[in-house]
Amino acid sequence: MNMFMWIMLNLSLVFMWVKHPLSMVLVIILQTLTISVMTGMVLSSFWFSYIIMMIMMSGMLVLFIYMASIASNEKFKFSIILFTMVILNSPMILFLNYDNEMMNMNKTTTLNMILNNLFSGTTMIITMIMVMYLLYTMITVSKIVNINEGPLRIKK
Repeated sequence: MNMFMWIMLNLSLVFMWVKHPLSMVLVIILQTLTISVMTGMVLSSFWFSYIIMMIMMSGMLVLFIYMASIASNEKFKFSIILFTMVILNSPMILFLNYDNEMMNMNKTTTLNMILNNLFSGTTMIITMIMVMYLLYTMITVSKIVNINEGPLRIKK
């Protein structure tokens, strides 16, 4: 678990220093993968982390395609400061002492979370609101987008 915390810390630091949009998307995708693995390990069930990962990855891939079409010819500059910052932060994991009691959940709480049904009576209202919101968003986006407009960039 400490390794994943270290990876998340380094990815957060790297995100502050990168300037290229495609590398920012790559850092966010790696952060999403790390968070989903940590969530699966804490909950002892990977279904929630799998759903979160799929939703975030689909959004990030749409963002990646959008940024790749806009910034396709932009040069990617390698930053030596960023590289040295990550290398110098690597030994930091040896000195960090996380409170393991905060990371470990009570077994009964974990068991109750696993046994809780996604579509039970208590969560049915929230689930229906989310479904209606997603349907409304999908209809709105499909009405806004006009196929006859053409590509995003104009080729010269």
